[in-house]
Amino acid sequence: MKIVTICIYTTICFLIVGCKKSTSTIRDYDTVENYATELEKLCLKCHDDSVTFSFKTKEEGYITEYDFKYLGSLKIKRDNFKVIQRTILSGLLPEALRANVSLRLFLKGKLYGEYTEFDMLHKIKVVSNTLCLYDKRTKTKAFFKLKDSIPNNLFFPHEENDSGLIGEMFYFSKCP
Repeated sequence: MKIVTICIYTTICFLIVGCKKSTSTIRDYDTVENYATELEKLCLKCHDDSVTFSFKTKEEGYITEYDFKYLGSLKIKRDNFKVIQRTILSGLLPEALRANVSLRLFLKGKLYGEYTEFDMLHKIKVVSNTLCLYDKRTKTKAFFKLKDSIPNNLFFPHEENDSGLIGEMFYFSKCP
């Protein structure tokens, strides 16, 4: 698995270096976001949940790492959505990077929408049309069966007590 990751990383580095123009002008399509989009497209085509596509940038001491992992597909009504976990780690020090994790749903190769508010302590899987979430802090699990629609919110309960439910809410934003 490490060999595959190293090969993918090396290939992407060669692609990035090969795409740069020899002059010092910056082209609009040579942005980090465009590279992230291309890497995400590669991840969509891969369909292998054991491979993580990633790259790292460092600009003026600010570090940003992008990781993309294919999680599987969800068949909702007649549509087949591909699901990718996108993780963006950023910060000034390698040991103090902040995480922004989202579940991105693609329909026919285009971004349909995403669930946000996840962090590195959430383990996410897609198994037979079900989103399986595990929180490493609280050691709790939640399962969301998605077959008729994509809910706007996913409530992940941690515990139930007399005063009500305690947990986290994950929000879905649909792309225009």
